[in-house]
Amino acid sequence: MFSTAWEAQPILMGSRRFSFARGINLRLRDVPRNLALLLCVFTASFAGPADAHNSRAPLNTSGLPIANLTHGQLHVMDRYRNAIVDLAARQVSPDVETRTLYNFVNLQFAYCLWGLVPGALTNEDNPFNGCSHAYLAGSKALLDQLQRSSGDPAKANELASRIQSDMLRENTALQICSNGAAPLNTGEIILPEWAGVPFNPLKTLLIFIGICILTGLLLAGFRKSNKEAA
Repeated sequence: MFSTAWEAQPILMGSRRFSFARGINLRLRDVPRNLALLLCVFTASFAGPADAHNSRAPLNTSGLPIANLTHGQLHVMDRYRNAIVDLAARQVSPDVETRTLYNFVNLQFAYCLWGLVPGALTNEDNPFNGCSHAYLAGSKALLDQLQRSSGDPAKANELASRIQSDMLRENTALQICSNGAAPLNTGEIILPEWAGVPFNPLKTLLIFIGICILTGLLLAGFRKSNKEAA
């Protein structure tokens, strides 16, 4: 499983560092910067050794441990991720653990291309399945933390009850995949996996998109330099 370490220090929920992770804020003057950041995500996704779908403990355990989810539980958590993140964002004075989990979920969600990749949840051989486990398992851990630490845990308890009912009704606990076996940690970001999926059409498409973005940025910079010189 491809991954990269980062310092899991508490960061304010509204900080600029994580505004990119929460979604694409495409103001016109910020387009080149956002495209460059997105290209960096693509580049990082192709970096690293070939270790696809190997269950292992996280290399960096400096952060908070996160219990992984079964393959079936992903589908239930995917329905409630937005509600959990929104509830966490509304906390007036969140504790360190809540802020850390909140930031981890948003950053993982961005690295997983905001859940837009087809088959990321349904196919364990999809290169984005591992990072999908990460942001959805992190969402479950965030909800558990809200139940423990929120000044008014009623909404968190209600969400947890609905999730538990859906999981029991759909009997999702029995559906296990290789990416759900390894534990997770907020100190380690899980990147999309490519080495184990040769000739993946999505990989080819993303490489093409990345090249187009880079070419566009270079041309935009060249034209801007020419105008300033004139």
